[in-house]
Amino acid sequence: MGYMDLMSKVENIELLGGMIKHFATHRGTLDNVFDLEDGFDKTIWMNNCIEKLKKDPDSARMLEERYMGPEYNLDDLIKLPKNSLGYTYAKLMKTMGFEPHFYRSRDRPSLDDLSDYVTMRVRKTHDLYHTISGFNMYIGEVGVIALNVTQYAYPAFMLIDLIAVAAACFPGLAKIPESEKIQSSLVFDTLSKGLKMGREAKSLFPVKFEEMIEMPIEDVRKELKITPIKEGPSWYQYPKLKDEGLS
Repeated sequence: MGYMDLMSKVENIELLGGMIKHFATHRGTLDNVFDLEDGFDKTIWMNNCIEKLKKDPDSARMLEERYMGPEYNLDDLIKLPKNSLGYTYAKLMKTMGFEPHFYRSRDRPSLDDLSDYVTMRVRKTHDLYHTISGFNMYIGEVGVIALNVTQYAYPAFMLIDLIAVAAACFPGLAKIPESEKIQSSLVFDTLSKGLKMGREAKSLFPVKFEEMIEMPIEDVRKELKITPIKEGPSWYQYPKLKDEGLS
């Protein structure tokens, strides 16, 4: 035990440093998270993500199939029963003013390449992860991203969580407006909840949410072994959703 046991961890810093250096050198213009994802396209870190997915039989079949499913229509989904996954997702999205296809597709014109497919599937299902996990779209992002990272190490999300931890540890150095700074304990707590949820849940990448959209959301969660958070950084705390009886 002791410092000698930390040597393997220290050696991994070189790999992490390479990840950050690659991003900083090849990122181009980083206007949003899509540019961040592009920075990791077809890299060793994205290949690692794909290899992790291939080790899970259901995810491997999903990769082979390149399943994307139909686009979501919020106006149609909002007509579903109030306890359904589809209604809950649509209500959350409408309350936040979000669109289902919020993400750009021009950078991934084809899904033939596995890196492109995984990226587009992650983009399409991201807000569904929020819906089933209960994590909100503010500090809850740290949790829902941790859920993803735990299961298949999507590289852009790995870096975002690392940055969130660094910003929490060094708030004075991070370029964050004073009004937007968050207590480090909240970041760490949210991160740990996401990691725990990811470990306990079934593999989420191969889930065809499009085929579960009419199911009661609690049945979906039970099937996926997810216990949502409903306190703290949870969308269940949004006043408009409380008024709708979503609890």
